[in-house]
Amino acid sequence: MKKKFLMLLPGFVLFGIGCICLLLQHKPREQVVVDRLNEAISNYTEMNIRDDKTYSLKVIDVQMLVTTYLPEYTIFGVSCDEYTVRPNQINEAFTTEQEQDLPICNFEYLLLYDEKEDRFYSVKFEAEGRPVIPDFTEAKELSGAAYELELPCLDSIDSISLKKNADPLITISARNDMETILNILENTMSTTMSGEIGTPVRVENIINIDFFSGENMIGRLFLYEDNGKYFIEQTGNGVYIISKEDYNLIENYMPEVIYE
Repeated sequence: MKKKFLMLLPGFVLFGIGCICLLLQHKPREQVVVDRLNEAISNYTEMNIRDDKTYSLKVIDVQMLVTTYLPEYTIFGVSCDEYTVRPNQINEAFTTEQEQDLPICNFEYLLLYDEKEDRFYSVKFEAEGRPVIPDFTEAKELSGAAYELELPCLDSIDSISLKKNADPLITISARNDMETILNILENTMSTTMSGEIGTPVRVENIINIDFFSGENMIGRLFLYEDNGKYFIEQTGNGVYIISKEDYNLIENYMPEVIYE
């Protein structure tokens, strides 16, 4: 019996190792982020400052450790409050020098960007005592910003103007047509892009849509084609996906221009 057990023991060991490897492979992505951050920060203890009771790790020190040991990660901000929305644009990390030089223990969360996965995380950490070494405890992947296309109500507008590229501008004032156009524009799906300032660039077949109350323009949208896909852009309030069919319905209101 003992001999059989000894013969089976290597099999049990290999099975156990296999189970552990399988669990590691299927570990939630958020937990992998936490583990890797703690691994990077653990290198702090190699700086021979554990006996310095007054040393406080600064935010910029944490960023340097992350950059050194996990170059695919970038810290984009620190806060006392939880980050809840994925940023619309990737800006430079730490826009103020004062933030970089503050002790990490002044905060509870950091905004982390994983370049390889193109994912943002709100990462909670604890950094108490002296010396201050943050202990990362939880990471939450951030979803895209929630945008909603802002359209005027039918009763608030007197006319809609349409202008495609350099073609002549046309004005639509028939109530039925304006209602149809508004209904078409409502049939969109938002993206996580915020909408740039002014007319979109490096895109094709731009249609400006302006809403007027009397002589006052109360809203503007840009419809355009980009690499075979169609979008609506509202400055500062998101970029939205529109179907080619709906784009064509708007375009059909404009007379065909024949250039000689």
